[in-house]
Amino acid sequence: MDGSGQASTHADALQRGLISHCYRMLASITEALEVAESARGSYEFATRECLTRAGSRPLPTDLAAASDDPEGELHQRSEVLWLEPIPSDLADHHPIDLGYIAALQHVPAPQRAATLLHNLEGWPLNQVTDLLGPVELPPLHAPMPSVTDDALLARYREAFEQYDVPAIVTFFADDAVWEMPPFTSWFRGPRNIGRLISTHCPAKGPGDQLMVPIHANHQPAFAVYMRDPKDNVHRAFQIQVLALTAVGIVHAVAFFDLTLFQSFHLPELLTGLPPNLYDGTPRPHVERLPRH
Repeated sequence: MDGSGQASTHADALQRGLISHCYRMLASITEALEVAESARGSYEFATRECLTRAGSRPLPTDLAAASDDPEGELHQRSEVLWLEPIPSDLADHHPIDLGYIAALQHVPAPQRAATLLHNLEGWPLNQVTDLLGPVELPPLHAPMPSVTDDALLARYREAFEQYDVPAIVTFFADDAVWEMPPFTSWFRGPRNIGRLISTHCPAKGPGDQLMVPIHANHQPAFAVYMRDPKDNVHRAFQIQVLALTAVGIVHAVAFFDLTLFQSFHLPELLTGLPPNLYDGTPRPHVERLPRH
């Protein structure tokens, strides 16, 4: 690699680091990209700007106890600034799973900044206090250990695309959690997850929903497209991020904010698909949007 290539690689790594740092501070990929772009490589500038914006972006599990009524009405809180996922290709190598990001949101912003700069970015304490003043470094939970099981994920995808709810629930661990901002209700256990999907999912049969594999927060994820029966096209529906361990899926977050499809440079509409996706025709190829 020549000097220009090394410089480009270093610049890309620096920018991913800044984006990831801002994302850990703000739990929003939208805001993280804005701050990182204006920071021009400066963690000091980025941190100060994040402190002016930082609040607490929750997941539904942060706001209430689990619901025991999966067939009941689902309530939205659109006014809440919800935690967002980050495309894995924008993330650095430090911990960034959804559980870690959610835990950071419970830490006051100055302490959040201090622990990120010291523990993840390797800043000495005197440099941290020069920027932030005297702050305590709070303990944080260790990132969730995860496994990769491409065969399981392929079967999970097939079960969803076939709308086979009895098969879907077999992939979830006994204490698995399913949540879906901006809906405030969340559910625990395969049985409740299955009842929820059976009652509230708009799909009616095989081919109604398509799952495009992606990666978010260094976790397996899917962009879900739902068939619109009026014009027989598949429209952006949700982005589903999974936490997978040796016992199965332990956490699924279905994000219904459709602007996230742009963050993952995915189209909002799948066109040109065959009428029946299960008649042996090739699977659809999703054309990614350019990232700016």
